Amino acid sequence: MNNTKSSEALTLSPSESAKNIQALAIAHREETESARKLAPSIVEALKDNQLFKLALPKYLGGWEDNPVETLKVYESLASAETSVAWIVWNNHLACTFGRFLNTESLNEIYKNPKDVYANSTRPEGVAKIVEGGYLVSGRWSLVSGCELADWFVLRCLVTGGDLPTKLGPGAKLKLMYIPKEKVKVIDTWNVGGLRGTGSHDIEIEETFVKDSFAVDFESNVENNSAYNRLPIGAINASGCAAMTLGLLSGAIDELTNMCMQRITPGKNPDLRDRLTVQTALAKAKTILAAHRTQLHNAVNVIWEESLKENTFTDVQLANVWTASCEAATSARTMISEIYAVAGTSSLYSKFRIERIHRDVHAVLQHGIIQPHWMNQAGMAYVGLKPTAAMFRI
Repeated sequence: MNNTKSSEALTLSPSESAKNIQALAIAHREETESARKLAPSIVEALKDNQLFKLALPKYLGGWEDNPVETLKVYESLASAETSVAWIVWNNHLACTFGRFLNTESLNEIYKNPKDVYANSTRPEGVAKIVEGGYLVSGRWSLVSGCELADWFVLRCLVTGGDLPTKLGPGAKLKLMYIPKEKVKVIDTWNVGGLRGTGSHDIEIEETFVKDSFAVDFESNVENNSAYNRLPIGAINASGCAAMTLGLLSGAIDELTNMCMQRITPGKNPDLRDRLTVQTALAKAKTILAAHRTQLHNAVNVIWEESLKENTFTDVQLANVWTASCEAATSARTMISEIYAVAGTSSLYSKFRIERIHRDVHAVLQHGIIQPHWMNQAGMAYVGLKPTAAMFRI
């Protein structure tokens, strides 16, 4: 159990806090799994350690320093329970969008240190322009942590006047901030991987959102801090990749423990005597260390450039995208190999390899680390201009 008090937690770095929560996440793993949302004790520990606030300014409880620290948080939490890391990572994105709010709105929405956030960048809602703001309606899918959230940041198609009424050329999109009392959760999250994330559908009917609670990627950023200058897409991709590295780390630990615990007398070789197991562990450790180093180095370069207020080059951004995508796909491949060499034990849920295997496949369904980002990065490497908008944002 994690007995760290809130006042003590604030003296720790985020990654140290995450390590302290690992045992709690493991202890309540089955509760998280069966409820399809994080166990309440885990949520409270994350709140106490301000791990839902990492992307905010320091005065609101944020980190506001080298983002490599956040990668360590995701990796550490994912090595214990992926759903915990996933919800922290999703809150980081929801708080990142706060950079586009004016100071008054930022303080109003993020003032409560105990609040939790959820978001969807899928433009599945409609925001009709009305006097003073927008009238929002819609249904969004895959909204992770929606049952825990106090605020939602939801992307909508803006309609009214001469604006298009469908997605496509000329369409105007905005992110709308909406409090939980306006949101209906629809129970749809019946899945295997990432079961504890509670990524249900949500629905909103004709809810007014004032102008100052609606932003887009072109909105003015009043707080021009180094953290707020970081590219949203690339940093989000690196966080997703860090979770897969945490899963690989967990798979390595689980297989190693199985080898040490399953030692039997007799002529038949034990699990640790199998050449396939030995080889897989050796490969996995090297792959983990290599991709962690590459990912951290690429993100650190972006941070150093942001500190200097330099414009990121396409190659620097490409390095983050490629490090993220390759880390994630390599982790998935290596976890699948570990799943195979562990034999029939991998089939049993009492061994964590079973859950790690389904979780890593679920993580890699996210659009932020799909193969097309490698193509975009490759364009930069051959002197072409990447065409995806989120490559630079």
